[in-house]
Amino acid sequence: MADAARRTLLQQLLGLYFLLYLVPHASGEKLFSIRGALSVPRESKPSNMRVVINGGEHVAVPQANGRFIIHGLAPDTYHLQVQSVDYVFSPVRIDISAKDNGKIRAISADPMNKKERIPYPLNLKPKAQAQYFEKHKPFNPMGLLANPMFLMMGACLLLMGFSKFIDPEELNKAQKELQRQQLEERQRRAPGAK
Repeated sequence: MADAARRTLLQQLLGLYFLLYLVPHASGEKLFSIRGALSVPRESKPSNMRVVINGGEHVAVPQANGRFIIHGLAPDTYHLQVQSVDYVFSPVRIDISAKDNGKIRAISADPMNKKERIPYPLNLKPKAQAQYFEKHKPFNPMGLLANPMFLMMGACLLLMGFSKFIDPEELNKAQKELQRQQLEERQRRAPGAK
């Protein structure tokens, strides 16, 4: 039983070797490698980052010193990204020339910046530290003045303060006029009134 399982595992490994190594080389196409390094602060671990080609076709895990190598690339144009939890890196477009014996040219592919050549072997530096949360704004007492509730309360207090300056005779006259208008309105709405 164990001998059959071992034989099956050996067949699977040989099949995988055939697919990954012999098939690409059978076409006669020469394959190239991309070399580079990540320059990150000492407190971060490059081994927690990933260097990804074309969204995951090829993936490399950098060594502890930040160096990485991606093997098995045919002459073509590739999009290289560094995936990191702590830092944001600019994407890089890699051109491997078929005519120029695999000459590698790297160009910054950041849409926010101009396209500039990057020397090869790559030395990639983070452009910023990743920000996942907005910083909480400190208390601003002047912000209370812009609050609508505070403005309404202030208007009410002003009206109460100005009521002291109103002539008492004028206030009585205005109250009687208001009562008279309310009485007329009730009589007009009462059933049977003309």
